[in-house]
Amino acid sequence: MNKSLMVGYLESWAPANITFTKAAEMGYDTIVMAFGVINGSTIGIADGAFNPAPTSEALKKDISTAKTKGAKHILFSVGGQNNTYNPGSALAVDVAKNIVNYLNEYGFTGIDFDLEIDTDADYLDQLCADIKQLDPSLLITAAPQLSQGDHDSNLFLVSSGNDTPYDKAVNNKRFDYLFIQAYNNGWPEVNGVNIKEVGFISEAFKNLKNSIPAETMITIGEPASIEAAGKESVYYGPDANTDIYPLMAKQYESINDDSQFGGVMTWDINWDKKNGNQFINNMKNTITVLQKTN
Repeated sequence: MNKSLMVGYLESWAPANITFTKAAEMGYDTIVMAFGVINGSTIGIADGAFNPAPTSEALKKDISTAKTKGAKHILFSVGGQNNTYNPGSALAVDVAKNIVNYLNEYGFTGIDFDLEIDTDADYLDQLCADIKQLDPSLLITAAPQLSQGDHDSNLFLVSSGNDTPYDKAVNNKRFDYLFIQAYNNGWPEVNGVNIKEVGFISEAFKNLKNSIPAETMITIGEPASIEAAGKESVYYGPDANTDIYPLMAKQYESINDDSQFGGVMTWDINWDKKNGNQFINNMKNTITVLQKTN
């Protein structure tokens, strides 16, 4: 069974021009809504609504229609730069129950933890375990950043800086996929290839296999365009003045026969559309190759 995904984050606050349905029609088969909210045991959406489909009825219909247009997964992401993950003192099992009920009510197929704060690793591990126990069909993913002790050491997963709240849940195999942010931090380097070089896509994947359980799929992420990127990305590296999208696609193709390869991820669909869909138009062909070869 092919497990490679074409993953794109979709801004909940953006104008109404990109719905889940539109994102699926663009070629994204896994659409991650940024951002949902966990506030104690209360579950919701940042600023109260997903702007492209702002009512409950419209959101349910949009998610349902997107699935008919090719969306395999529509995920509810929490965290982000402004942090929407705040369970506080709520019991993990109570938060999990409300998450499962919310996802099932609207048709989301799973939850993504895009945490950029230092937080309780034991709590995150238990929350993931409780969600999976309540509904094993739900996908659980995370979007860690990368750090490194020195250029001779293995990469490790962080929420920010050197904070490692994901580790326990990763080691306990709570996540089905890891959507690795191969950007933001500029120092990681593997086999002489820096994170700003397109070759880091394959080198990071091979290195991460040393520490991530084989059951967990690894999906390497890159920004959709220079506007979507911080300065610690391929758009500011030595390949920046070339046609960078085919170079990235070749990197993904070079690792597509690995059983742990989880596909392609980008931040984000909104920036991709503003840039003429260049990311998806190049990468969805890579996913087509994956589907034919796996």
